[in-house]
Amino acid sequence: MMNYIVFDLEMNNKWGTRIHEIIEIGAVKINSDMEVVNSFQAFIKPKLYPTISKLIKKKTRIKQEWIDNAKDLPYVVEDFRKWIGEEDFVLCGWGIDDLITFERNFKINSMDDAECDLLKNYNDIQKQFIKIYNLPNQISLKNALEMLNAKPEYDIWHRAIFDAINTSQVFIKIFDRMKNKPGLSQNLVVSTENVNNVIHAQ
Repeated sequence: MMNYIVFDLEMNNKWGTRIHEIIEIGAVKINSDMEVVNSFQAFIKPKLYPTISKLIKKKTRIKQEWIDNAKDLPYVVEDFRKWIGEEDFVLCGWGIDDLITFERNFKINSMDDAECDLLKNYNDIQKQFIKIYNLPNQISLKNALEMLNAKPEYDIWHRAIFDAINTSQVFIKIFDRMKNKPGLSQNLVVSTENVNNVIHAQ
Protein backbone atom coordinates (compact mmCIF):
# COMPACT_ATOMS: atom_id res chain seq x y z
CA MET A 1 0.00 0.00 0.00
CA MET A 2 1.36 3.39 -1.02
CA ASN A 3 0.25 6.55 0.74
CA TYR A 4 0.72 10.08 -0.52
CA ILE A 5 1.44 12.69 2.13
CA VAL A 6 0.51 16.14 0.84
CA PHE A 7 1.88 18.76 3.21
CA ASP A 8 2.39 22.48 3.65
CA LEU A 9 4.39 24.66 6.03
CA GLU A 10 4.01 28.13 7.49
CA MET A 11 7.13 29.96 8.58
CA ASN A 12 8.16 32.85 10.80
CA ASN A 13 11.08 35.07 10.00
CA LYS A 14 12.76 38.04 11.60
CA TRP A 15 13.15 41.19 9.54
CA GLY A 16 16.68 41.52 8.18
CA THR A 17 17.42 37.79 8.10
CA ARG A 18 16.99 35.00 5.60
CA ILE A 19 16.13 32.45 8.26
CA HIS A 20 12.62 31.02 8.02
CA GLU A 21 11.55 28.89 10.98
CA ILE A 22 8.60 26.52 10.71
CA ILE A 23 5.64 27.44 12.92
CA GLU A 24 2.99 25.11 11.48
CA ILE A 25 2.85 21.79 9.64
CA GLY A 26 -0.33 20.69 7.92
CA ALA A 27 -0.70 17.43 5.99
CA VAL A 28 -3.23 15.14 4.34
CA LYS A 29 -2.79 11.38 3.88
CA ILE A 30 -4.16 9.99 0.62
CA ASN A 31 -4.23 6.26 -0.12
CA SER A 32 -3.57 4.54 -3.46
CA ASP A 33 -7.28 4.74 -4.28
CA MET A 34 -7.02 8.53 -4.08
CA GLU A 35 -9.08 8.67 -0.90
CA VAL A 36 -8.27 11.13 1.87
CA VAL A 37 -7.88 8.98 4.97
CA ASN A 38 -6.46 11.32 7.60
CA SER A 39 -5.01 14.74 8.32
CA PHE A 40 -2.30 16.15 10.56
CA GLN A 41 -1.80 19.63 12.01
CA ALA A 42 0.64 20.97 14.56
CA PHE A 43 2.09 24.30 15.60
CA ILE A 44 5.80 24.55 16.35
CA LYS A 45 7.77 26.74 18.72
CA PRO A 46 10.64 28.39 16.79
CA LYS A 47 14.12 27.97 18.24
CA LEU A 48 15.83 31.19 17.13
CA TYR A 49 12.99 33.70 16.89
CA PRO A 50 10.08 32.61 19.11
CA THR A 51 8.08 35.81 18.61
CA ILE A 52 5.93 35.85 15.48
CA SER A 53 6.53 38.89 13.31
CA LYS A 54 3.66 41.32 12.72
CA LEU A 55 3.68 40.48 9.01
CA ILE A 56 3.35 36.74 9.65
CA LYS A 57 0.62 37.29 12.25
CA LYS A 58 -1.37 39.31 9.72
CA LYS A 59 -0.72 36.87 6.88
CA THR A 60 -1.48 33.63 8.72
CA ARG A 61 -3.71 34.78 11.60
CA ILE A 62 -1.69 32.45 13.82
CA LYS A 63 -1.73 33.66 17.42
CA GLN A 64 1.40 34.00 19.53
CA GLU A 65 -0.13 31.93 22.34
CA TRP A 66 -0.56 28.97 19.97
CA ILE A 67 3.17 29.08 19.26
CA ASP A 68 4.13 29.63 22.89
CA ASN A 69 2.27 26.46 23.86
CA ALA A 70 3.61 24.38 20.96
CA LYS A 71 6.28 21.67 20.94
CA ASP A 72 9.78 22.13 19.55
CA LEU A 73 10.38 20.95 15.98
CA PRO A 74 12.11 17.60 16.79
CA TYR A 75 9.08 16.46 18.81
CA VAL A 76 6.59 17.59 16.17
CA VAL A 77 8.56 15.82 13.43
CA GLU A 78 8.51 12.67 15.57
CA ASP A 79 4.72 12.97 15.88
CA PHE A 80 4.46 13.63 12.15
CA ARG A 81 6.54 10.56 11.30
CA LYS A 82 4.42 8.38 13.59
CA TRP A 83 1.27 9.74 11.97
CA ILE A 84 2.62 8.88 8.50
CA GLY A 85 2.98 5.28 9.66
CA GLU A 86 5.01 2.31 8.47
CA GLU A 87 3.52 1.95 4.99
CA ASP A 88 5.40 3.19 1.94
CA PHE A 89 4.79 6.85 1.27
CA VAL A 90 5.60 9.70 -1.06
CA LEU A 91 5.89 13.19 0.39
CA CYS A 92 4.31 15.81 -1.86
CA GLY A 93 4.22 19.59 -1.71
CA TRP A 94 3.41 22.62 -3.81
CA GLY A 95 6.86 23.72 -5.00
CA ILE A 96 10.31 22.99 -3.65
CA ASP A 97 10.54 25.74 -1.02
CA ASP A 98 8.94 23.77 1.81
CA LEU A 99 11.34 20.87 1.32
CA ILE A 100 14.34 23.20 1.52
CA THR A 101 12.82 24.90 4.58
CA PHE A 102 12.37 21.51 6.26
CA GLU A 103 16.02 20.63 5.70
CA ARG A 104 17.29 23.99 6.92
CA ASN A 105 15.16 23.75 10.04
CA PHE A 106 16.46 20.24 10.71
CA LYS A 107 19.94 21.72 10.64
CA ILE A 108 19.00 24.64 12.91
CA ASN A 109 17.60 22.15 15.43
CA SER A 110 20.62 19.80 15.15
CA MET A 111 18.47 16.97 13.86
CA ASP A 112 20.28 14.03 12.30
CA ASP A 113 19.44 13.27 8.67
CA ALA A 114 18.79 9.67 9.71
CA GLU A 115 15.86 10.93 11.80
CA CYS A 116 14.42 12.67 8.80
CA ASP A 117 13.79 9.88 6.33
CA LEU A 118 10.46 11.49 5.54
CA LEU A 119 12.31 13.70 3.04
CA LYS A 120 13.77 10.80 1.06
CA ASN A 121 11.03 10.67 -1.58
CA TYR A 122 9.76 14.19 -2.24
CA ASN A 123 7.72 15.22 -5.25
CA ASP A 124 6.81 18.70 -6.41
CA ILE A 125 3.13 18.82 -7.39
CA GLN A 126 3.48 22.31 -8.81
CA LYS A 127 6.24 21.13 -11.16
CA GLN A 128 4.09 18.21 -12.31
CA PHE A 129 1.12 20.55 -12.85
CA ILE A 130 3.26 22.87 -14.98
CA LYS A 131 4.44 19.91 -17.10
CA ILE A 132 0.95 18.51 -17.58
CA TYR A 133 -0.53 21.82 -18.70
CA ASN A 134 2.59 23.08 -20.49
CA LEU A 135 2.66 26.30 -18.51
CA PRO A 136 5.48 28.80 -19.11
CA ASN A 137 5.80 29.88 -15.49
CA GLN A 138 5.05 28.85 -11.93
CA ILE A 139 1.43 28.95 -10.87
CA SER A 140 -0.14 29.60 -7.49
CA LEU A 141 -2.20 26.93 -5.76
CA LYS A 142 -5.26 29.16 -5.94
CA ASN A 143 -4.88 29.64 -9.71
CA ALA A 144 -4.28 25.91 -10.21
CA LEU A 145 -7.61 25.16 -8.52
CA GLU A 146 -9.30 27.72 -10.76
CA MET A 147 -7.78 26.06 -13.84
CA LEU A 148 -9.29 22.77 -12.69
CA ASN A 149 -12.66 24.43 -12.04
CA ALA A 150 -12.32 23.25 -8.46
CA LYS A 151 -13.63 25.20 -5.51
CA PRO A 152 -11.20 25.29 -2.56
CA GLU A 153 -12.44 23.11 0.25
CA TYR A 154 -11.25 25.88 2.56
CA ASP A 155 -11.06 29.42 1.19
CA ILE A 156 -8.46 30.25 3.84
CA TRP A 157 -4.93 30.80 2.60
CA HIS A 158 -1.52 30.88 4.31
CA ARG A 159 -2.46 28.31 6.95
CA ALA A 160 -0.59 25.04 6.56
CA ILE A 161 -3.48 22.67 7.23
CA PHE A 162 -5.89 24.43 4.86
CA ASP A 163 -3.27 24.83 2.13
CA ALA A 164 -2.45 21.12 2.46
CA ILE A 165 -6.12 20.20 2.09
CA ASN A 166 -6.48 22.43 -0.97
CA THR A 167 -3.24 21.08 -2.46
CA SER A 168 -4.57 17.55 -2.01
CA GLN A 169 -7.55 18.49 -4.20
CA VAL A 170 -5.18 19.37 -7.05
CA PHE A 171 -3.12 16.23 -6.45
CA ILE A 172 -6.14 13.92 -6.64
CA LYS A 173 -7.49 15.61 -9.77
CA ILE A 174 -4.23 15.35 -11.72
CA PHE A 175 -2.95 12.06 -10.33
CA ASP A 176 -3.98 9.87 -13.27
CA ARG A 177 -2.06 12.15 -15.61
CA MET A 178 0.76 12.71 -13.14
CA LYS A 179 1.71 9.15 -12.25
CA ASN A 180 2.93 8.38 -15.77
CA LYS A 181 5.24 11.38 -15.75
CA PRO A 182 8.87 10.87 -14.73
CA GLY A 183 9.56 11.85 -11.17
CA LEU A 184 6.67 10.50 -9.14
CA SER A 185 8.40 7.26 -8.20
CA GLN A 186 11.93 8.63 -8.13
CA ASN A 187 13.70 9.43 -4.90
CA LEU A 188 14.42 13.13 -5.01
CA VAL A 189 16.66 14.43 -2.26
CA VAL A 190 17.70 18.06 -2.08
CA SER A 191 21.28 18.41 -0.90
CA THR A 192 21.77 19.83 2.57
CA GLU A 193 25.25 21.05 1.73
CA ASN A 194 24.09 24.65 1.47
CA VAL A 195 22.11 24.57 4.71
CA ASN A 196 25.06 25.94 6.66
CA ASN A 197 25.12 28.93 4.34
CA VAL A 198 22.01 30.50 5.84
CA ILE A 199 23.14 34.08 6.33
CA HIS A 200 21.95 37.30 7.88
CA ALA A 201 21.19 40.04 5.41
CA GLN A 202 23.35 43.08 5.89
